[in-house]
Amino acid sequence: MGKHSAEVVFDETNDENSGVTATLCNWIVGLEKKDIPDEVLERGKHLILDGIACGLVGSHVPWSEQAVDAVLAYEPEGQCSLIGYEEKLGPLAAAVLNGGFIQATELDDYHSVAPLHSASVVLGSLFAAAQVKNVKVRGGNPSSGQDPSRTVSGIDFLTAAIAGFETGPRSGMAIHGTDLLVRGWHSGVVFGCPAAAAASSKLLGLSAVDTESAIGIACTQACGLMAAQFEGMVKRMQHGIAARNGLFGALLARNGYVGIKKVYERQYGGFLNMFSQGTKKEPRYDVREITAGLGDVWHTSRIRFKLHACVGGCHGLVEAVESLQKAHPQRFTAEGLKGLKSIKVGLSETIFHHDGWAPHERPLSNTGSQMCAAYISATQLIDNQVLIAQFADSQLNREQVWELVNKTTCHHDAQFDKPNHQCGTHVLAEFEDGTTVEETVQMPKGFDPPITNEEIRGKYRKLAASVIDQERLERIEKLVLEIDQLDDVSELLQILAKPARSAV
Repeated sequence: MGKHSAEVVFDETNDENSGVTATLCNWIVGLEKKDIPDEVLERGKHLILDGIACGLVGSHVPWSEQAVDAVLAYEPEGQCSLIGYEEKLGPLAAAVLNGGFIQATELDDYHSVAPLHSASVVLGSLFAAAQVKNVKVRGGNPSSGQDPSRTVSGIDFLTAAIAGFETGPRSGMAIHGTDLLVRGWHSGVVFGCPAAAAASSKLLGLSAVDTESAIGIACTQACGLMAAQFEGMVKRMQHGIAARNGLFGALLARNGYVGIKKVYERQYGGFLNMFSQGTKKEPRYDVREITAGLGDVWHTSRIRFKLHACVGGCHGLVEAVESLQKAHPQRFTAEGLKGLKSIKVGLSETIFHHDGWAPHERPLSNTGSQMCAAYISATQLIDNQVLIAQFADSQLNREQVWELVNKTTCHHDAQFDKPNHQCGTHVLAEFEDGTTVEETVQMPKGFDPPITNEEIRGKYRKLAASVIDQERLERIEKLVLEIDQLDDVSELLQILAKPARSAV
């Protein structure tokens, strides 16, 4: 054990002998359909369906196509399919790209307390894991559970996905979730590595010992800088990188490669201790969150679904502006907006740091525009919607949008710092004649009550219809919603790999 500062107080929050990593891994290995409530299984199916919709739409946006071209230039052909493409790649490259497609348009799910995009890391890793599960590996670790004659059943796939959906948020909540965003980490990429490892390990049939190695290997690769949200394209791919990291951990562990043990609770160089460095929270981390309510509290049901094509933290902002437009229609017409003097936007500490920044260039990048509260607000004011089309290259330098961006200022509003309120917003609009109107949204739609499964299916159909034909759309939906009855998920993977159209 390494040395510790004399200021460190040891208690149950940082107990290196708590055994939480082993407890989680034993739970993952033992998880069966009968252990999962029916409503959680159903929600898991809809998370998969939503992720697939986002992946289909995201597969052929310009930045995804550029990534595919780059990877195909140097990666050899493999056995794993890509959403929306006929080409196949090795498992690690496929995981990066498929995870990146799902995150490519900011329409995918998010967890509001421990921010990550679960489908991108879980499905990105599982689609590849399913296609290499029965590949014979050199040295064949006897504990790996390999059975060359066995296909991947739908219920195995769904159970593995839920193992990942449960692991990611727990990994984040143990280090105060949103606090990583405040400190500049791309939190979901950090939490996503163990989530992908958990899902992949479950699907590959690893033992608890090997699952612990897989999670340890994944966690030592965890990273993700939030500066990726400004000029570049790489923010789109970072959750895909986490999917790859988790899958890589599971594939190594399957062959007996030993990873970090006790990776969560280890005090010197452990996951929680290191990623909580620099926080102002007390305690800095809490190992107990890893297993709190395990098997009783289901984070799968707490994952949020997006209705707007922008960062989840600004959904409250979109809805606050929309409410003002409906309540004061004459003020917010194109003519009425000419008399708008200023817009003041109050955000939680996390979202203020993450999205409340003043634009530093014009035009913003596609990514930056979807992560900037001022730009998102202006887009809603001009277009009455925030969808993929609003962030196409041709839309990013519109004068009427930028006039409103330049009248918008964001500030920290502490009323939104409460758990589950961090995506809320207060908007105050002042007009040249002295009139002010304001609106507060404590929680955007989908928090309480959650978005219904019917609404998720509607979102899937709308997105999928923009890039694939109706027959394929309906077949994918049927396969996913009946996935627990499938003997083999191969048909689903094959139909996803057919070409798709561009959504922009």
